[in-house]
Amino acid sequence: MLDIKLIRENPEMVKQNLVKRGDMEKLELLEKLIQYDRKWREETTRLNELRRRRNELTAHIANIRKEGKDASTEIAEAKKIDNEITALEKDVDALRTQIRDILMVLPNLLHESVPVGEDENDNVPIRTWGEPPKFDFPVKDHIDLGLGLDIMDVERAGKIAGARFFYLKREGVLLDLALINFALNEMVKKGYVPIEPPFLMRRRPYEGVIALTDFEDTLYKIEGEDLYLIATSEHP
Repeated sequence: MLDIKLIRENPEMVKQNLVKRGDMEKLELLEKLIQYDRKWREETTRLNELRRRRNELTAHIANIRKEGKDASTEIAEAKKIDNEITALEKDVDALRTQIRDILMVLPNLLHESVPVGEDENDNVPIRTWGEPPKFDFPVKDHIDLGLGLDIMDVERAGKIAGARFFYLKREGVLLDLALINFALNEMVKKGYVPIEPPFLMRRRPYEGVIALTDFEDTLYKIEGEDLYLIATSEHP
């Protein structure tokens, strides 16, 4: 998430970053963010001034009462200030939420070495590894291979889960597990520590990983609990 201070001090740099990305929707959000932030700072300053005034008035009322004098005028003014503070606190909190929601969806800054282009055709290869293999026979995709070896069932899976799903069975399952174990063992050899994370996360840490407001309707949440089922293992 971008630092709001960075945006305050370098708004044009952040705008140009979005222009390079061709993300006009986020550019509009950035303009709103700048407006919200400006208003938040103005209202926060006003709120602090009202709180300071209330504290002074509270002390003044206490002194008046000690002297046995009538403080009804000052008390009425203090109540008026309290009402203003309550209303302003709601506005400030709402602005803070709006600012955070936008910050969560703004992309990170592009590195200066990233090429600018219209689409994938403008991508610049950094390096290549090997050469694409060439075969003298028609190449089968994984579906054809899976069905031919009878290690995959797409028809039954389609009835259960819909299109684009499949059951993996027999040697297909063993191959899948073998590949997982092979990759895991290779990582251990390189010094990585295997970790199986919790499958649930609280909202606050999750907001540090993704723009939760964008995925609110697609994540599974435990009803009545501040817990979400993780989408992928790298989130926690």
